[in-house]
Amino acid sequence: MNRTLTSLRAELQTRLGFGMSGQAGIVNSPIVDSFLRSAQEQLYWQFEWRELLGVEERLTGVDQQFYDYPEDCNTERITSVSIAEGCRWLPLVEGISVQERDCIATSRPCKYDRGAQMEVWPIPRQQYSMRREYFKALAPFEKGENRTSLPSEMVFLMALANAKAHYRQPDAERYEKQLDALLNRLKAKNRGQSVWEKARPTLDPYAYVSSFHSAEEEATVVAFTAQQLIPLPIGETTQTYASGDYFAGDYAAA
Repeated sequence: MNRTLTSLRAELQTRLGFGMSGQAGIVNSPIVDSFLRSAQEQLYWQFEWRELLGVEERLTGVDQQFYDYPEDCNTERITSVSIAEGCRWLPLVEGISVQERDCIATSRPCKYDRGAQMEVWPIPRQQYSMRREYFKALAPFEKGENRTSLPSEMVFLMALANAKAHYRQPDAERYEKQLDALLNRLKAKNRGQSVWEKARPTLDPYAYVSSFHSAEEEATVVAFTAQQLIPLPIGETTQTYASGDYFAGDYAAA
């Protein structure tokens, strides 16, 4: 079970030599707490923790354009949004242009944007199952009874290494090496960010591949996404747009 802030604070004060300091230990409590909170924040953003992976499936509303986020969702760490069609989940591409918003189009959603609410485009003309995968936000870690959201021993070791370096204690380097070894083990266990990177498909450099399921649907999206052609950066031959569609070659829809 993850430990409380009170428990971690007491052990950290002891390891720093403040355990028997009486009033000095109380005075140091705010900075000790900040070491612990900062350590958890650093670990949270440095790795993509499977323990915090959240999934929500819900139905879209007919003619509904905006959707609330799950309560525990960190909106900056949404990893995928998909719409079900038949037995397949079709990924939505992030980014809706001004031209697309100006178009009143109703079809299967193929794009989304993040704001105060999640916006989808085109506006669905029927109900679809929508799946959102994300990393949960850290739980509150301010009061003594609050528990860490990440494994306590990792949070504690990072806080200890940072605190010893801050107070220039002679054994600080030893704890920094322990921390480095722990972080390397985490990466070796595939907890790092590369776990969740989605590989781009391999395409014929001169082929156009569409994931639309009707001419009407494709025409609606392409008319407002392929406004002009621009050169791709040197070395890139594909660009994603619309619902997972690719224009392969030296130019792509902007």
